[in-house]
Amino acid sequence: MAGAFTPKLVTPEEGKTVKLFGVQFSYKVVSADSGGSLAVLEVEIPPATLVKPHSHSREDEFSLVLSGTVGARVGDRVLEAGPGSYLVKPRGIPHAMWNATSDPAKVAEVLSPGGLEGYFEELAPILAEHRMPPEYYQLAEAYGITIVNDWIEDLERTYAVRL
Repeated sequence: MAGAFTPKLVTPEEGKTVKLFGVQFSYKVVSADSGGSLAVLEVEIPPATLVKPHSHSREDEFSLVLSGTVGARVGDRVLEAGPGSYLVKPRGIPHAMWNATSDPAKVAEVLSPGGLEGYFEELAPILAEHRMPPEYYQLAEAYGITIVNDWIEDLERTYAVRL
């Protein structure tokens, strides 16, 4: 997993960007930049938006709220995090985030180990038609992700957000 890597500067406007249903993922540190130990993505969540509930079997996920306010459910805990707050989402524990406000929210997602960034790149063309074909779930499974569909209705109703 770990290996040699080279010092690097990534400016705010640099990095590949992938958009999934309006949620923008900007790649800042990819696995190759860290010898596989982690990846860092900036995720912009539009107003009134739910990021689909899921769990990871391979990665721990840490979120630093850069701007706005995000709600989160991690396991059975419901949290609200503002700028400067950190969320810890261990592998194997289902989690979801949402932005229930009228302004965009931005978080830095640290994934350890790295490697999940490939998932978003492969997912974008699958979701381009705004539907959930069988390939959606097959891709999630290939990356060790379990989608938690049974949380969606309650989160959408409770926080007035949508996928």
